Amino acid sequence: MDEALKILRSLLDKHADEIVDEGTAWVRAESHIDLSTRPWAETRSLVAQCLTFYRAHIFEGDTAPREAFIEVVTSNRSNLGFSVSTLLRGFMSFRVAVVHLVARMQVPSALALTITRKVDEVSAEASFRTADLYVAKLNRVIDATREELIRKDKLAALGGLVAGVAHEINTPLGVAVTASSLVADRLRELQDAFEAGTLRRQDLQHGLVQAQEAARLTLGNLRRAADMVGNFKQIAVDQTSEARRHVDLGPYVREVVASLAPMYRRTPHRVLVEVKADVEITTLVGAVSQVCTNLVQNALMHAFPGGTSGTITLEVDRDGERGALLRCADDGAGMTPQVLRRIYEPFFTTQRGRGGSGLGMHIVHNLVTELLGGAIEIASAPGEGTRVAIRLPADRSLPA
Repeated sequence: MDEALKILRSLLDKHADEIVDEGTAWVRAESHIDLSTRPWAETRSLVAQCLTFYRAHIFEGDTAPREAFIEVVTSNRSNLGFSVSTLLRGFMSFRVAVVHLVARMQVPSALALTITRKVDEVSAEASFRTADLYVAKLNRVIDATREELIRKDKLAALGGLVAGVAHEINTPLGVAVTASSLVADRLRELQDAFEAGTLRRQDLQHGLVQAQEAARLTLGNLRRAADMVGNFKQIAVDQTSEARRHVDLGPYVREVVASLAPMYRRTPHRVLVEVKADVEITTLVGAVSQVCTNLVQNALMHAFPGGTSGTITLEVDRDGERGALLRCADDGAGMTPQVLRRIYEPFFTTQRGRGGSGLGMHIVHNLVTELLGGAIEIASAPGEGTRVAIRLPADRSLPA
């Protein structure tokens, strides 16, 4: 072994540039897709650094340079989306070039085999460590991207509700303003007639009746607007928090659906809530609100193509002795088996380019199974609508 290492050291000392150049050419040729837009000098610099850390590992037993190099390379490349195979070829380039050099220099077979085995050992170890670390970092990038898209999707849903609620509130507020203006006009007319001494009993009675009716309209519409704002405020707070709260699920689902009214009020569709049993649970109400919102949004977007009208029904029932069962059913177009199989797949949508993000049911599945500790089942067939059944525990502790 000592003789083989002496020969290898001599080869690395005398032919370092040749090894680096051949290794660079091999990597560039084998990983053309990833490296075609990258500078040759960049690849050569990385291959040269590989030679340096391999030398330290083989002759000094020092793996620190290798670890530092792997950390830097995997960090830089994870954001660029390089294939794992490209990184592994980068680490194998040293081995490829050394084996070719040993053959060209006609090193005796026994020594050449010893050198190759040693280079294979350190090359394989570096490649395995690189692959593990690179995949872990890629997964972190993917998870971060998914979380950001989910956050944007939730904010977009709230933004849509804000716009819808603002539009809906304009109607009762407009009526209240008009009625208040009428009251002011009638009172001013009565005051003018009183001061002029021309006020008659029938004018006073008629004016008071109009003022009372206007006041009733004003009060009723202001209460309606206040209820809409109150419901929306609670749902918005729930959706942006992870508060654990004890709720009566039926009335709570009614509040959520009421807050969604601007989404469907001016469509031909109906959204109904049926409470089959009083079910009280302690759960993460924001997640429940988000699940209901996404189910309704998903049905409105996908279930009724071509302007057809339909009904979406959310049903609350008891599941066993203590659990809760939340169903969402529509009488729409339904799904093919191919679409149904991919329903939870992130970024899969049949409405690409028409408002579909492909995250709605993926978010629902994650919220139900991971955050709420429940289970979800979906049944659908073309022309038979879609039925979603969600089972929730009676008491969901905060996730660790």
